[in-house]
Amino acid sequence: MKLRVIFLKKKHIYYAVLTSIILILLIILLLTKKTTPTFNTLVANNKLVQADLNGDGKRDILYIKTEKDKYYMEVNTGEKSLYLEPDKKLPTSGTYDEFNPLKVTLMDITRDKTPEIFIQSAQKETPVQHVFLWNNGGFQDIFCSSNSIIGFADVSNNKTPKFLSGKLTANKIEIATYMYMHDKKKLENVVFNYKDNFMGRDSIFSLIKYIEALPGSEGNKPSNIFYPGLSGQDISVIGKLSGENNTYIFQNCVFKDNKSDKNGEISEIIWTLNFKAVSNISKDKIKNYALNVTLKPQGKADENNYYKVNSINLEQ
Repeated sequence: MKLRVIFLKKKHIYYAVLTSIILILLIILLLTKKTTPTFNTLVANNKLVQADLNGDGKRDILYIKTEKDKYYMEVNTGEKSLYLEPDKKLPTSGTYDEFNPLKVTLMDITRDKTPEIFIQSAQKETPVQHVFLWNNGGFQDIFCSSNSIIGFADVSNNKTPKFLSGKLTANKIEIATYMYMHDKKKLENVVFNYKDNFMGRDSIFSLIKYIEALPGSEGNKPSNIFYPGLSGQDISVIGKLSGENNTYIFQNCVFKDNKSDKNGEISEIIWTLNFKAVSNISKDKIKNYALNVTLKPQGKADENNYYKVNSINLEQ
């Protein structure tokens, strides 16, 4: 009996590998039942996010990949593969940085049951923001900036949702407000004279500066930004950061209102603060830290630090 040897051409091997990859992705889609996180999904190199991104009721796949350290994003709708092309005003999705990875937030600020795609990254040391909207069979970049803060206000009540873009300055958190105009299909800047305590930004500013001054500042904890009765477990997070003897550098953050009362007033806000931690003992030891901070109102609405830190959770 002769032994038959089959020789495969390169193109046959390529097709076989491609078919296998597609089958694996289909299996993942069928087995994954959980809803895609819609708030501050951290993404590194060659990852994917699953969600209905075009409003057809089916889950699509958002691919995030890097080539030559540059980020590229593409959505596979099952029928088409659509590239998320940044606007020419800021023609980059950022560069890959192990210690400041690209972050994706899905949030439906248009209230059409299809989420917009918000990304945060950096081009070397410069922050990068983009907002992609599903429109006319593709994804349109309707906003871009070099700010480091993304926020959402009035997403937990019946008021008109607001998209917020801002930055950390020496003295405060500066925020600009944008509202989606359905007739123009774009975000427009709307001027509001916000108080310093808007969305708890004064308390968060103090918390960021406190963390950036660790470990030397641990004994000088600001007294007016913490909610009465803050648990020892929450307070211990600061002790842990201080004990690791790092220099903490604020990178970016995202926030939103999580709850509102029956009058539509915001009663709970969540901020996720991202820091780069560089060891004071060995400068080549670097980590990423994400602090999930919950704020609740306490006192009078017109007072400074009206929204106070009610809980702190550390991710690593």
